Amino acid sequence: MPHAKTSTMTARHGKRRSRKTFPLIALNLAILLMLAGGTVAYGAMSHTVTLTVDGKSSTVRTFGDTVGDVLEAKDVTVHTIDRVSKSPTSSIGDGDEITVSYAKPVTLSVDGKVTERTVYDRTVAQAMDSLDVDAPTGAYVSKKRSAVVPREGMKLVISTPKSLTVVADGKKSRLTTTAPTVDDVLDEAGVKLDSDDEVKPGVTSMVKADQKLRVVRIKKVQKTETVPVRYTVKVQADPETIKGEKTVVQAGKPGRNRERVTLVYADGKLRERIVIVSRSLSEPRPQIVKHGTKAPEESTGDTVWDKIAQCESGGNWSINTGNGYYGGLQFSAATWKSVGGPGLPHQNSREVQIKYAKILQARSGWGQWGCAGARFN
Repeated sequence: MPHAKTSTMTARHGKRRSRKTFPLIALNLAILLMLAGGTVAYGAMSHTVTLTVDGKSSTVRTFGDTVGDVLEAKDVTVHTIDRVSKSPTSSIGDGDEITVSYAKPVTLSVDGKVTERTVYDRTVAQAMDSLDVDAPTGAYVSKKRSAVVPREGMKLVISTPKSLTVVADGKKSRLTTTAPTVDDVLDEAGVKLDSDDEVKPGVTSMVKADQKLRVVRIKKVQKTETVPVRYTVKVQADPETIKGEKTVVQAGKPGRNRERVTLVYADGKLRERIVIVSRSLSEPRPQIVKHGTKAPEESTGDTVWDKIAQCESGGNWSINTGNGYYGGLQFSAATWKSVGGPGLPHQNSREVQIKYAKILQARSGWGQWGCAGARFN
């Protein structure tokens, strides 16, 4: 009997397990069906596109509907001057390709000619092709052809072989070089510079074909010198002396200064004298000159001299013919000085010339003038 009871209980338990297993199977089946449906829905709602940014491609799966959605999802910012293969508002579908090319500013220097350009290429080699730049074998190129052109741009220097002339230290030499700058050329030519030397054009300048590069050696020397100081000339009006007559009443005398100076030599020749400190040793004494202001008195006797002057010089009191005789009465310089005449005759007025002519006539007579007979006309 106990065995029969056990058998009955087992049967009841077996039925209970069967009732529990069915709901679990149904639940699992529902979950599987739900997951399968979600996968189908995911595939239906998303798109797979190829995005190429600055030459680099990647596959992007997105729920976005437009090109702009894809760019935003991948944190790709484009500027108005960048190139995008499709408008940001364009719709996308499976298998679409989106290409973004960044605009990159390039400062291009080819054999000294500099231009500002824009490229959309990834590498230097691609940029050179776009810019139609030919760099023959052996040319200097500042960047490796495989280098990536950064979005912010770059400077690209290309220098082909060219003949140049270098003038330095009194020598002139010719060389053929691909060096791009003046500094590079001088270094190649073995020309050493110090901080004071001048180079034309400047050391950072790009060189051009058949250009002449000149180095001026600058040497600065400091020394102490004693130098003369020019005197001034003071003019005083003299109402007692005839107008046009000048008299030195005090001769000028230079002063002296002790100066600390810097002498600047360019290729051995003095270019500039810079005074650092100056101390007076003696003050200059001014020269004082009296200038007559008295109007000349008319004298009937003076008409005699006008007649002689007319014969001697055509009446031109300021003439200097270059024959050693001066003024209206054609004094020689020696004779004029012998009677105390100032300067040279033609530099003085008619009245001053007549004044010293009268002195000469009183001393030596009328024979001093070949035209003396004209006074009787």
